[in-house]
Amino acid sequence: MQRNLKFFLSAFSLGLLVAAGGAGLSSADEGRGDGKASGSAIEGRRVFLANNCYGCHGGRVGGGMCPEFRSTKPDIDAIEEAVRKGTETGMPRFPNLTRVDTQNLAAYFQSLRTSAEPTFTHWWEPMPSQ
Repeated sequence: MQRNLKFFLSAFSLGLLVAAGGAGLSSADEGRGDGKASGSAIEGRRVFLANNCYGCHGGRVGGGMCPEFRSTKPDIDAIEEAVRKGTETGMPRFPNLTRVDTQNLAAYFQSLRTSAEPTFTHWWEPMPSQ
């Protein structure tokens, strides 16, 4: 019984995550062409944490040894270029990230300092608890 309940709750949580983020992800691959993000801030935070971006940019993107994006937010084109090519100042390229990933990162950066900013740290959980 306990195992079935755990499975049901995990599946239900995953379903909620997909339902909540689905609207932002469905059209994300098309882009908007205006430099604005069309992705999901939650999924962008997940990409930011899973790829260890916080090691250089800080846990809440407040900077560290690399630029902060809380006050000056890069547009999708700048993010795409930095992710694909890396930067002269030392950021490595991330060839494994997709266009959707970069759009989600852009959405996350756009959400910084707003009520929509996700702040969880448990990126591996379907519904982050922390």
